[in-house]
Amino acid sequence: MLQHIYQTQPHLMAASFTASPHTSGQTLLSFLFEEQAAHPISSDGDLHLVLLAISSAVKTISHAVRRAGLDNLTGFHVKKQGGEATTNQGGERQKKLDVLANDILKEALHGCGQVAGFASEEEDGIISLRTGAKYLVVVDPLDGSSNVDASIPTGTIFGVYRSLGDTPAQLQAGVLQAGKEQVAAGYCLFSAATLLVMSMGCGTGTHVFTLDPHIGDFILTHRRIRIPERGSTYSLNEARHQDWPQTLQRYVTNMKLGQNRTRKPYALVYVCSLVADAHWLLFRGGMACNPRSHLRLCYEGNPMGLIIEEAGGLASCGDGGRILEMSPSAIHQRTPIFLGSLDDILELESYGDVTQNYNPGYSAL
Repeated sequence: MLQHIYQTQPHLMAASFTASPHTSGQTLLSFLFEEQAAHPISSDGDLHLVLLAISSAVKTISHAVRRAGLDNLTGFHVKKQGGEATTNQGGERQKKLDVLANDILKEALHGCGQVAGFASEEEDGIISLRTGAKYLVVVDPLDGSSNVDASIPTGTIFGVYRSLGDTPAQLQAGVLQAGKEQVAAGYCLFSAATLLVMSMGCGTGTHVFTLDPHIGDFILTHRRIRIPERGSTYSLNEARHQDWPQTLQRYVTNMKLGQNRTRKPYALVYVCSLVADAHWLLFRGGMACNPRSHLRLCYEGNPMGLIIEEAGGLASCGDGGRILEMSPSAIHQRTPIFLGSLDDILELESYGDVTQNYNPGYSAL
C-alpha cells in the first residue's frame, strides 16, 4: 500500500527520502520500508500508514507548542469566554493545547483510514473512527501539559493494538488488551529538538528519530538504542517522601547515600513530565517512577513500558509485577509505574512492595 501511494505521488517519495544538506541519515519512511522487508508479518503497510499519520500529527503539535505563547494557546480551555475550564474524564482541567493536540491526532488517524478506534486521556470513551480497520490507537495527546506555559519539555505518547472488531464491546476489549499485545508504541518529545521514539515490539528494538526542520521529516538518529544496565540518577517527586512506604523511603535514601549495590551516590533528576523523565533514562539510565496510582495504564504505562523494555530496561508495577503483563480493567485505569535500567529496577524490587497506597490527592504536580 505504501509503495502504491508513492508510485502515484512521486513528489512525496522525493521529499521523504531526501535528507537535508546538513543531515545524513535514514528517513522514517525509508526505515518503515526496511522494517516491512525484514518483518513482513508483524510490520505491514497498514500499520506503517498509522505510524506515518501519527508522525504527521506530532509535527503539527510540535509547531503549535512552539508557537503557544504567540498564538494564545497557553492557559486553560474554556467553551465560552469567561466560563469554567473544561475537564477530562479524570477531573483534571484541560489546557488549550491538550484539546488541540487531541483533535489533531484524532483527525490524522481518522484520515489515514486504518484505525478502527481511538482512545485518549482527553476523551470520556472510545471514539469509533473506521469500520473494518485493523488497528486501535491509544494516546496521551500532550503529556506534561501542566508545564507548557513555562516552556518545560512536553510530549505525545501513543500505543497501537490490533482491533478485535467494530462493536462498542469489541472496541473496548481491544483497548483493554495487555501492553505486551501492542504492535507499536512510542512518544514524541517536544524540547530543544522534536524527537520521535518508537518501537514495533517483538524484539525489534527502540529507535529514535529527530525532526529535520529543513525537510520537515524525521531522520533516524539512534537505531536500537540501549538503556545502560545501571544509571546514576533517580526521578520522582521527592517532596512526597513522607507519603511513601518505608520500602521506597529506604531505597531512595540508600541510593542518595551510595549505600546501594553500586556503592556510588545517585542524583535526583526530575522534570514532572513522564516523557521528559523517561527520555533521560533512555539515554542515561537510572530509574523514573510515580509510586502512587496516578499515571494511566493504557495511555502512559503500556506505551512507555514497551519502549523501555525493547531498549533493554524494565517496566515494573512496583509490587513484583510487570507493567506489560497487566490487562486494564477500564480505559482510564491508573497505576503506579516504575521504569528504568535493568539492574536499577531489579535492585528496587528487592526492597519488596514499593507502591504508595496512601493517595491524598495532591493539588499540584
